[in-house]
Amino acid sequence: GVGNTTAAAAFALALAQANPEKKVLVFSTDPAHSLSDSFNEEIGESKHGIGGTKNLDGMEIDPGKWFEDLKTRYRTWTDELFESLSGGSRMEIKFDREAMRELVELTPPGIDEIAALGTISDLVDSERYHTFVLDTAPTGHLIRFLELPQVALSWIRTFMKLLLKYKDVMRANQVAEELVALSKSIKKVLALLTDPERCEFIGVAIPERMSLEETVDLARSLEKLNVPLRKLLINGVVPVEKCRFCKARRAMQDEVIGEFQTKFRRRSVELFIAPQQPHEIMGAEDLGEHFKSWEKVSRNGATAQRKAP
Repeated sequence: GVGNTTAAAAFALALAQANPEKKVLVFSTDPAHSLSDSFNEEIGESKHGIGGTKNLDGMEIDPGKWFEDLKTRYRTWTDELFESLSGGSRMEIKFDREAMRELVELTPPGIDEIAALGTISDLVDSERYHTFVLDTAPTGHLIRFLELPQVALSWIRTFMKLLLKYKDVMRANQVAEELVALSKSIKKVLALLTDPERCEFIGVAIPERMSLEETVDLARSLEKLNVPLRKLLINGVVPVEKCRFCKARRAMQDEVIGEFQTKFRRRSVELFIAPQQPHEIMGAEDLGEHFKSWEKVSRNGATAQRKAP
């Protein structure tokens, strides 16, 4: 609800328009698919030339659905695997079958989103795009996963240890191969997202204290990963007008923005503010105007019009 999807869409559009010789992909893992709403056009799993900009492509992937499909395949495979077995210890086979089914259900939080991002790692390797703008789901799963990557990798290793007992069975080999590919994909995405030379996290907040505390927690998490938060956009700032209520509201917001400055000054974070819009931001024209309205907040609290990227 802080406007991160709108910010991602506006920035990706401005970036593509400012660099027509470079291809940009804006990619969403938010199951609400609000990227389509921001551009006011259906993007789906792949769309070229969104926003009327030839060098800007878009993708929307629902990581929950994507991973549920994967788990459904695993359930089918394990059922077929154990139904095909005969001989040996039936009690042991029954235990392994139930253990695998439980493992499929007990997937670590965030693995769905990071696994769906395997699509990005493939595109990075293909060098098809110069820049990726990723609009993450606002659940915080991705950050928690980046902090505890071994949890997901351990989940995969445990699954594979069970499968190795049945390595001579064709179906077991197929499942193992996909798990190996998933493990490699997760490691590649982790390496990319935690490389400060190749990846940057940009925070999006609103001028309210709860949002301030959440953003401070986000910055701390990213610092532990050695991926600094260098830029922060504060959305929904009430324009200065003659309306008494608007003036009072803006005064309260300015107080919180001042607290943002105090909290993030030592982290060398560039602060930007974006005015609250009188209507919903939809389509390329609205996104362009929204981006142009972003203002950089200086150290002393003054604002300066943001230059195009």
